[in-house]
Amino acid sequence: MDKTARFRENTRKLEFELARINRADCCCAVSSAQCFALVEIGRCPGISVKELAAILNVDKSSVSRTVEELVKGAFAERRISETDRRFVSLYLTQKGLERFNSIEDSMNSIFENILGFIPEEKQEEVISSLELYIEACRKAEKGEETDDE
Repeated sequence: MDKTARFRENTRKLEFELARINRADCCCAVSSAQCFALVEIGRCPGISVKELAAILNVDKSSVSRTVEELVKGAFAERRISETDRRFVSLYLTQKGLERFNSIEDSMNSIFENILGFIPEEKQEEVISSLELYIEACRKAEKGEETDDE
């Protein structure tokens, strides 16, 4: 199998494993999209829908629908700015904070366990490689030229 095929196959397997991990933690009470939004709102209280859409790399209307479901489920709330009524900030409710903390604790534990299976001298290398991979994916999505071109 050539390098590109191996890369694609390993990416497919990684996606499967990450989806399995996310399903195990986010399936209760919220969808995967809601779970990702909930975590980002929890990490950045007061974030706008536009900022959330940029972080999640989805369009604003999709994020608006996801946020609406979080609001209906009493996980999040919208707050209108007192200085600019067009600006709406997103915050987690107490129920949302409890779910956020549960997700963060669970995922940190899961990934700490996974990292434990990687030899300690290779852990930084793996983390750095993931950072490079993420950046390459972002560049490819934007249509940037590769270093090979």
